[in-house]
Amino acid sequence: MADENEAAPQPEKETEVEVDHGHCSNCENEEHHSDDGEKGDTGAKKKKKKQKKKNKDKSGGKDAAQDPLAKVNSLPAEKLQEIQKAIELFSVGQGPAKTMEEATRRSYQFWDTQPVPKLGETVMSHGCIEPDKDNIRDEPYSLPQGFTWDTLDLGNPAVLKELYTLLNENYVEDDDNMFRFDYSPEFLLWALRPPGWLPPWHCGVRVNSNNKLVGFISAIPIISHNSGKKNQLAILSF
Repeated sequence: MADENEAAPQPEKETEVEVDHGHCSNCENEEHHSDDGEKGDTGAKKKKKKQKKKNKDKSGGKDAAQDPLAKVNSLPAEKLQEIQKAIELFSVGQGPAKTMEEATRRSYQFWDTQPVPKLGETVMSHGCIEPDKDNIRDEPYSLPQGFTWDTLDLGNPAVLKELYTLLNENYVEDDDNMFRFDYSPEFLLWALRPPGWLPPWHCGVRVNSNNKLVGFISAIPIISHNSGKKNQLAILSF
């Protein structure tokens, strides 16, 4: 009986080996079935597993190399923005021009579209970029359904607090989310009501259903002196 008990585990080992080698294509090789080659079997198993994994990695890398567009599309939106900025920087040029002659030979995609003098150009006259408009519509532009315009009374502390909250939570944040402007209500009141300020220039947008302030645009008047000529202008802010 003792001999039979000792011999009983042997079929279990054989079964275990067969399960382990169920995925091998060379299970009929003698090194898998030799009586004294148990360690050799284990080494062969690991070797074959590593070989299969290596082949799988190579095939996966080959597929990724063949489809770079899919790899780019899988990147996060922030990473795609960084790549786009880098491409724009490289497209401008390799570096600043070292001489005026070199600068004049280059093209400037942005500044060539702006109302500024070109390199080497002599300005002979001064004036407005665009003439004053004679016909300005009195009716406000239409908004999407559910929203309405509202002229904000910044002298009302509750309205001023609404504006502060709106700008504090939404106004001007850098691309890296490192900082955001936090203008106090007192500063906003000072900045938006300079001498000559006009109430209709404090334009808000509210939701009809709950009267929540969700948008704002403003302007302040200034007097500009240019080449001995005085001009009344409006500067948009916030």
